[in-house]
Amino acid sequence: MSVTLSSTHIVKRVTVTPMGPSAWEASCADCRHKPFGRALQFKGPGELFAGGLLRVKDSESGQTQTAAGLWHLRSNPSGDQLDVVLTIPSERYVAAVLNAEESQGEPLESLRSLAIVARTYALNGIHYTAQAGHLASDLCDSTQCQAVRLGPVRAAIQDAVQSTAGETLWFGSHRAEVFFSQSCGGLTEDGGAVWPKLHGLDYLQSHLDPYCLRRDTAAWHTEVSLADFEVIASFEHWRVPGKITAVLVGKRSPSHRALEVTFMGNDGKSSSVAANALRFGIGRALGWNRIRSDAYEVGLRNGELVFDGRGHGHGVGLCQTGAAEMAAEGKDSSAILSFYFPGTAVHIMSNSARPSDERWHETRIDSLSIRTDGVLSPSEESTFRMTWQDAQKRFPPRRPVTAKIIVAPTTELFRQLTSQPGWELASTRGTTIVLQPESLLRAQGRRLPDTLLHEMLHVLIEAEASDRAPLWLREGLVEALAVEGPISSPRMSTSEIDSTLSRPNSWAASERAHRAAAAKVQGAIARYGFPTVRGWLSSGPPSTLE
Repeated sequence: MSVTLSSTHIVKRVTVTPMGPSAWEASCADCRHKPFGRALQFKGPGELFAGGLLRVKDSESGQTQTAAGLWHLRSNPSGDQLDVVLTIPSERYVAAVLNAEESQGEPLESLRSLAIVARTYALNGIHYTAQAGHLASDLCDSTQCQAVRLGPVRAAIQDAVQSTAGETLWFGSHRAEVFFSQSCGGLTEDGGAVWPKLHGLDYLQSHLDPYCLRRDTAAWHTEVSLADFEVIASFEHWRVPGKITAVLVGKRSPSHRALEVTFMGNDGKSSSVAANALRFGIGRALGWNRIRSDAYEVGLRNGELVFDGRGHGHGVGLCQTGAAEMAAEGKDSSAILSFYFPGTAVHIMSNSARPSDERWHETRIDSLSIRTDGVLSPSEESTFRMTWQDAQKRFPPRRPVTAKIIVAPTTELFRQLTSQPGWELASTRGTTIVLQPESLLRAQGRRLPDTLLHEMLHVLIEAEASDRAPLWLREGLVEALAVEGPISSPRMSTSEIDSTLSRPNSWAASERAHRAAAAKVQGAIARYGFPTVRGWLSSGPPSTLE
């Protein structure tokens, strides 16, 4: 997903700071990558390509964005404005949306519902139209698309994203058009009333939402001075009377939301502005909390436009307030989505055009949690159980260890979940293992039990490793415990092994480094004994070991 950042204001100069050792920079898309060693200021002319974990700070506003991904910065033709576009995996994008949109203490099931809606919206195509001469992207970081907040996310958000990974909402054979807003005020809006192209979609019809009102009435009041409004109207090129004497809602939707606001002048003439344009225009200028929805009454009093309304947002589709209340009352994500999008169904994508018939299924075996896109057979359950027992025999844990295993149904979903290249067969972070589809493992000549054993050993070893344990030791110990017999490999120094393991550029390079690490650990075990080498996970290896 490519996202235009800082899309609601003009950026003229930024400071770009590398936040990790793998950061790189380049002057063109196909240029050779150079290590990104220290912070730099960028204001153009020209463009900058960069990757890895970076912090980008707007020098004027102080707004800071920190994320790992592909960064593209470019000054526009006039040279007075920068475009900042970040490309990240879709699952990380969904997490950033939830990070921006969740309410305090929101239940897990409503977070899962929101994750499915946010993912569906993002995968439905391009939602952001850049101005002429500016960088194109799929999405932006404001409510014009979906608001995002990059950076660390709390565990509940990570759980909501991971437990719904790849799941989107479908209506028949087509992915559904989905939207969400913070509060519908007790009555959702008809999709066609806001976006005419959505007219007639059965699952986007206006309906009562008693859950929303049980949680919050969402009443609001705001005032906008005529002086401020006239400046906004000029900037937005609205045709309004020169001297406004009265204002009223001229046209409403079936849910009684404003569609047009009419302004009358002292010359008896009047003109109208679309309500959604009015909300966005005032929001851009004065803040997005001023006109919170189009469900309002408006009048003119003492030189002020006076708004009294309910709800927050356009009201189409999922109501976050109502969804949170449904979750608090014990409803799961399926029930929530069925209420707000009746007639739709959730599926995991199996390819770019058609969904599978399955959602995620979770199976618990001992201290394992296994998520697949179908129900495990008894023989498959036995494979997971026996391999986990084998891993614990080879590296007996000193305290109870749990593991979560996700079997991705497609290589693309594996890549989105892990940010790893498609040639990787599996990825383990902390206690979570993500596997490529078993069909791909077989095509690569790998058995599921062998791959599982390797990753399960990772979980056990990482549970004991400290920051003092280098990568070659952790990876080499896994390899040495997973195989029988001696391992031969080209000689590599520990620094070379660590460098290749942290940034492999091919499957062959990765395999070479893994063999070298395994051989080094095997040699250390033969010389010092397994208990001593295991102790290095916490203390670190001797500095003389090379």
